[in-house]
Amino acid sequence: MQSIRPSALKDELHANSLSDTPTFIHGGPGIGKSEIVYQFAKSVNAKVYELRANLFDPVDVRGGLKVVEEVDGSFRTHYGVPEDYPDSNSQEHHILLIDELPNAPQATQNALLQLILNRCIGTYKLPRYTTIIACGNRAQDGAAVHNVPTTVKTRFAHYEIEANIDDWCAWASKNNIDASIIGFLRYRPNLLHKVDRIEEAMPTPRTWSMLSRKLPHAVDEFYTAASVVGDGPGGEYVTFKRIYADLPTIEDILQHPTTTRIPEQPDQLYAITGAVSAHSNPTNWSDIMKFVRRMPSEFQVCCIRDGIAKYPELLDEKATNDWIKNNASVLI
Repeated sequence: MQSIRPSALKDELHANSLSDTPTFIHGGPGIGKSEIVYQFAKSVNAKVYELRANLFDPVDVRGGLKVVEEVDGSFRTHYGVPEDYPDSNSQEHHILLIDELPNAPQATQNALLQLILNRCIGTYKLPRYTTIIACGNRAQDGAAVHNVPTTVKTRFAHYEIEANIDDWCAWASKNNIDASIIGFLRYRPNLLHKVDRIEEAMPTPRTWSMLSRKLPHAVDEFYTAASVVGDGPGGEYVTFKRIYADLPTIEDILQHPTTTRIPEQPDQLYAITGAVSAHSNPTNWSDIMKFVRRMPSEFQVCCIRDGIAKYPELLDEKATNDWIKNNASVLI
C-alpha cells in the first residue's frame, strides 16, 4: 500500500466524506491516526462519535436487548441504540470513528459490516450527514491485531499514513510543543516515528507530545525523556537541549536581528530554527525575518514554512513577500 502524509490524507478524507466513502487509516502505534480524524472533524465542524471496536462484542454492535410491553399486552424484545451512535434524526455533520478495528475479533468486525456498507443495522440508521472512518495498527508493529476479512476490507478506501516531519512541525507549532523538541526533530527527523517491538518506550508523534507535557515538571531530564521516547532518542534529545540552552535568546534576536550571532554548526542551526519558529507571530515577524534572512537558505525555508503553518496570515506580510521575490527558486 502506498503511504500518504497527513496533510494529503486530510484532502482524501474530505473527498471521501463528500462521496459517502468509508475510510480506513492504517499506521503504526502513536503515529496520530485518531488525532488526524479529530483535526479533520474540527475543520468541517463535525462531532465525532468514537467506537472502540476492540471493546465491543458482536451483540454490542446491534445494541443491548430490552423487554418492551406492546399495546396488546404482549411482550417483545427490542434492541437499544448504543450510546456511541449519533441520533438518527440529526441533521448535523457527524463522524463515526471506528477505532482499533483490526484489534477487534473477526466476529465483531463482521457485525459492523451492515453498519459500514448500508449505514444501518437492524432498525437503526445513521443520520444522513455521517462520515465513517476506521483506524487500526498494522500486524508488523506487534500490535496484537487480527486479520481483517476481505468482506470488511472491500468496504473502505485504504490509506497507510506515514510520519512527515514538515506536517508534524506545523502541527507542533500550533499546539505548544516545546521548541527544543521541534528543533531536535528537524535535526533528527528519522526519530519522529521509530517503532521498536522489543523496547518498552519508543519515539512516536504521541510520545514526543507526552515528553513536551512532562518537561516543565522534570527533575532529571534524561529519565523524563527516556521514559517515553526510549534511552537512545532520549539521550540524544537531552544532549541537543544543552546546545539549545547556549544559543542566543529570542530577546537578543528580536532586539538585534541584524547583529545577533548566527550559529555555524548544523545541530545549532536546527536548534535556533526551532526556537525562532516557535516564537514567531504577526507582531514580531518583520524583526524575525531580518534575522532569518541571514541564515543558510535551507534553514530560512524551515523557519518561514513553520511560521506560516502556525500563522497563515504571515504569508501576506511584506517581509514574506519580499523574501519570496528574492528566493523564487526556493519552494516553501
